[in-house]
Amino acid sequence: MSREDGRYDGRYESREDSRYENRDGGLMDGWVRAVLLAAVVIGAFIEVSTPHRQYGRVVDAFALAAVGVVGTAAALGSQAAATLARQRDRLAQEPQPPAAAPVCRYVTGPAPQARPARLRPLLRERPTDLSVPRFGDGARAQGYPWLLPERTVQNGIAADEATVGALTLRAASVIGPGHRCARPAEPRQDSYRIGRSRDSRYAIVAVADGLSSAAWSDAGATTASSQAVTLLREQLATAGFDGLDAKGLYGRIAESVAAQATGRGVATSDVATVLITAVVGEPDADGVAGAWVAWLGDSSAWTLDPRDPLWLFSSGDPKDRAAAVISNEVAGRLPDTPQLARDHFVTLPPGAALALVTDGIGDAWADPASSVNEYFAQTWRSPVPATRFVADVGFDAPQCLDDRTAVVVWNGGRS
Repeated sequence: MSREDGRYDGRYESREDSRYENRDGGLMDGWVRAVLLAAVVIGAFIEVSTPHRQYGRVVDAFALAAVGVVGTAAALGSQAAATLARQRDRLAQEPQPPAAAPVCRYVTGPAPQARPARLRPLLRERPTDLSVPRFGDGARAQGYPWLLPERTVQNGIAADEATVGALTLRAASVIGPGHRCARPAEPRQDSYRIGRSRDSRYAIVAVADGLSSAAWSDAGATTASSQAVTLLREQLATAGFDGLDAKGLYGRIAESVAAQATGRGVATSDVATVLITAVVGEPDADGVAGAWVAWLGDSSAWTLDPRDPLWLFSSGDPKDRAAAVISNEVAGRLPDTPQLARDHFVTLPPGAALALVTDGIGDAWADPASSVNEYFAQTWRSPVPATRFVADVGFDAPQCLDDRTAVVVWNGGRS
């Protein structure tokens, strides 16, 4: 037993054993030194007594010097060993503190790191190209490991940048913390597509958000966004910008989404998704660009004037923020209610921007208590690199756990 509580700890030895070991080691070292010294002395006397042909006295001097060096080293080593042994004995006799009991800690996230002082009311740090902007205390799930869903799904991150005439586009979709760290993990249920008309006079955008209650909503969202761009390109070629038809468009998209459900052998509610689309035309002689926006559900469109400090809500089904609990229920969805799709036209002056976003971003922008909208209005006042755009879309804020997708079109027409 090495501890006073009677429990054996293999890291400790008894004091008596330690003391005996020190003494035995010291005796053993003394015998070794004595044998070595005797061997050197005998060798030296043999060397001195042996006649040499030349340099006899020099050889004898070196032999005797070797005896002196070895003897001195042996004496000093013995003294040092004795001193060390006495120190070990003294330490062994002193009372030792009991070993601390092991503590098991459950780690729920990365250790907090020191962060720079606040630069804005709720923005905790201004991001670099390799970090995401963080607001307030962020979301706890943001630091959890990213897990993979059980089935093969689309990528957790998607991004693009493009130029169509005087229009500049940035797009990104990032799986939300609430989906990527779930057990089992869920796929990214947002999807977007960007394209252009055949004559490159129009930029085409589609952003879909699959319903969380639908088991295959990621498939429905992917089908809806892809078909939207394809069908809008056809409408532009046949009917022109002024002839774009929201109900006809969303009706055909609904057919494609329903076909997805049939092919998978599931109900249409299992592939349910909302969708917002836009066609942005080339600027006119005054630098003004016209945009047609159509939507079904709570994904939204926002506009930014370079002279204003905020993104302004433009299109989409707004949520009732006066309610005690904001509901995520949507009135319209694909493929079940395409007839509820609506549309209108938006005007973008030179330097202005149009953003199509899912509610993972739209809800944060609409929250008057946060500075998220103001931050994005400053950061996206002009086009940023795609890598920076992706990091911004992956922002960290309390209660923001949903997938987030944004496609922004800037009007670079002359002012």
